[in-house]
Amino acid sequence: AFPITDGCRSRTKAEIRALRSYAQDLEADIVALQEVGSIEALGQVFPPSDWQLFLSQRPDSETYECRESGRQSTQQKVAFAVQNDIEVLGETDFTALGLDNPGLRHGMELTVSTPLGEMDILNVHMKSGCFKDDFSRSDSEACQTFARQAPILDDWIEAKEREKTPYLVVGDFNHRLSSPYNKLSMLMADNSNGAESNLVNATASLIGCHPYYPAPIDHILMGQLQSPALTTSPRVHSYDDMNPDNMLSDHCAVSLTLENGQLPLSTSVTWQTTSKEYRYLTTSTYHRASEYLKSASLPTTPWMVTMDIDETVLDNSDYQVILDRSGRTYTSESWAKWVASEQARLVPGVGSFIETVIGLGGHVGFITNRNRVQDHHTWSNMIALGLPLTTTNSCLMGRSSKDVSSVNGGNIINDKDLRREQLENGTSSCYQAENERHNSFPGATIVMQVGDNIEDFAGVTQETASLEALLASTETTYILLPNPMYGSW
Repeated sequence: AFPITDGCRSRTKAEIRALRSYAQDLEADIVALQEVGSIEALGQVFPPSDWQLFLSQRPDSETYECRESGRQSTQQKVAFAVQNDIEVLGETDFTALGLDNPGLRHGMELTVSTPLGEMDILNVHMKSGCFKDDFSRSDSEACQTFARQAPILDDWIEAKEREKTPYLVVGDFNHRLSSPYNKLSMLMADNSNGAESNLVNATASLIGCHPYYPAPIDHILMGQLQSPALTTSPRVHSYDDMNPDNMLSDHCAVSLTLENGQLPLSTSVTWQTTSKEYRYLTTSTYHRASEYLKSASLPTTPWMVTMDIDETVLDNSDYQVILDRSGRTYTSESWAKWVASEQARLVPGVGSFIETVIGLGGHVGFITNRNRVQDHHTWSNMIALGLPLTTTNSCLMGRSSKDVSSVNGGNIINDKDLRREQLENGTSSCYQAENERHNSFPGATIVMQVGDNIEDFAGVTQETASLEALLASTETTYILLPNPMYGSW
């Protein structure tokens, strides 16, 4: 409380110093608290110079006379203390848990940005006095109140499960959730839509610190955080003096450390990111392609080389490393974020090859299955890497829905054929600055097709490609680069 003389039990300055030292020793980034009287009270233990402080906005309830001391009670609200270097993105009072009863605590939700990504954290202090595993089988007022709060809490969890939003539920549940037949635990772990729940009681293995009450009622639940690389370390933080009469509080802090470990790289990613063989293959392949063009009888009319982007021009193996290390797999969302980061590197040897094409008077047609709306990121990434590209000598075309729907099994066999046809007949829609498009790129003869996937070549699919026909072709030259990480195979 603040001042320290207020409340059922007054505090001494020495106790406040001890509590502040105890809080520092937690080495926590985010602390959820219950039974906090005011922001001023919270600031005594968590100095505002180091912490962002948040207090439930529940209106003050009537005070009462304390049983043992006869003093007047103070407010009991939930609160958060968040280290200043953690970004808090949102703060919401979870009023529903109060059941419109002035004496019941509200919950409080924070959305925070962490090294693990954004997550929602709900701080609760549930109704006290109901310690039955099945609260629905008790007629006590406490259990009847708890039975009304339980589905409200479950609805919040189910919403996060449906949204696949990473979340934590922390606080004083006033309930023994680690009991194997606890009804609230079973309710929260059973999604009403039949989907498998990701909810885990991360502190279920812990024992309460109080010598008289070993069954824990303070818990940390987590959901949508089950990355294979995630490690969790729950802990109870005892006081220096655990004599029940001398404990700084009748509850000890319970913590959960979340860390992303590093899983091993797959063989394919290891090979592409570390082997000399990969660098030799791409560099020598591009060198031979350059020498071929220098000695070839090139058309006197406009001509071009078509190139895929990913693992042909831009090396995205760092994205694959991120996936491998975290145990995640490709998603369109994570891929779009990677493209937007513009962090891809050049495939070894590609820079000098593109310089050769442009130096010989040719054009480059980039045909990529990156989403067309991200062409500006692709273009900016290539320019930042020093490629000598202009919208006059190069045409960049990401994939659109029309490229997919145009596949007809006749003249359009794969989803790059339409764009190749447009480059040849001068109807291409090429990227221009600020994500605009232009169709002034001249039609040209394609003399070479370069990619890392068989479907980067005209008129073929993985299933129907004839290697003999590709090798025997005299109409164009095919250059295929290694990519063991992913493909149409």
